[in-house]
Amino acid sequence: MEKAYFYGDLIAELKQLKEQGIEVGTIGKTQLGFEIPYVFLGKKTDTSLVVVGSTHAREHITTLLVMKQIRHYLKNQTVLNGGIYFVPMHNVDGVRICTEGVGFIKDEQRVKQILKVNGGHDFSNWKANADCVDLNTNFDAHWGEGSQNLFFPSPFSYVGKKPMSESENICLAEFLQKIKPDYLITYHTKGEIIFWQFFQEKLRKWRDYRLAKFVAKQTGYRLVGQTQSAGGLKDWCVEKLRIPAVTVEVGEDKYGYPYPYSQIDKIFKKNAEVPQKMLNTLAKEKKYGKKVYEAGDEGGAKGI
Repeated sequence: MEKAYFYGDLIAELKQLKEQGIEVGTIGKTQLGFEIPYVFLGKKTDTSLVVVGSTHAREHITTLLVMKQIRHYLKNQTVLNGGIYFVPMHNVDGVRICTEGVGFIKDEQRVKQILKVNGGHDFSNWKANADCVDLNTNFDAHWGEGSQNLFFPSPFSYVGKKPMSESENICLAEFLQKIKPDYLITYHTKGEIIFWQFFQEKLRKWRDYRLAKFVAKQTGYRLVGQTQSAGGLKDWCVEKLRIPAVTVEVGEDKYGYPYPYSQIDKIFKKNAEVPQKMLNTLAKEKKYGKKVYEAGDEGGAKGI
């Protein structure tokens, strides 16, 4: 069974990758000043894809999933027709709070605030960052309009004082605007479902649905259409960058948090090839100027 994978494990592994000549960099810093790392594999062409893990702190198993994808592609010398930017741990501060507690935070007032908001020292269900903001409700995409949004500091669902108030989201948005990816996959837990829709008009809706169905076929997960959530990373990519993006909820719903690492091999098996196959499909479609993969019967899409 794979052991839990925390911030220290990530930094140690990224150091090894860098020593091997792999491109390892940072997209920026967290609210507490820690760097948010990325890994790039492939070639710098006109086709790229971004994979993001651990936007929610308690879902830190997704960081290990992303790192296992990187290891897999390196070990197998996987052909990438373009490049993949992996951001294994978007919410570094939150993951550290969830897995380590507040002992690493030097600001006493912040520690008091976090403990008060959490109601104690058990952070196993913590989703937020160090400002008690849920990063996946803080993006500037129908901000504050989600049905479960909160407007006060909380371990989950607090939208923040304003859209894009958190440095983790500011730097990720700037990074995405700079590299201009063709697609984004953001990993969460749990439920084995895929969210893809966010108020797209008809032509983009069909495009995004077709590509989401591709991910569904690869993983065996169920597609979910429009929901009452807002302010998420996927939402922002769809609305502001106008690119297709999916939130992939990995893992069976029957488990609680922290999500058991005993399930990582099952999760990885279903998701191992998804970024590579999506990248190569997009590259082929650009090259040939037509859809080269039909993800099932598009005419059968109902209720979208």
